[in-house]
Amino acid sequence: MSKKNKLIWSTIFIAIFLLSQDYLFTSWEGRPSFLGFPNWIAWFAFVHLVFIAAMYIFAKKHWH
Repeated sequence: MSKKNKLIWSTIFIAIFLLSQDYLFTSWEGRPSFLGFPNWIAWFAFVHLVFIAAMYIFAKKHWH
């Protein structure tokens, strides 16, 4: 893997890590969102879907 690719992938995974630290920049309200779930559940699901997509692309690119 080239140095440029290492920097790009490091940046992507650091960004995902920072997205997962939502308690640092968001105070979640107690009112429910769509379907009655708390708002933070949608954020949790979004961050994990982004992480899964990044891992899939990373694996396809570097181990195939």
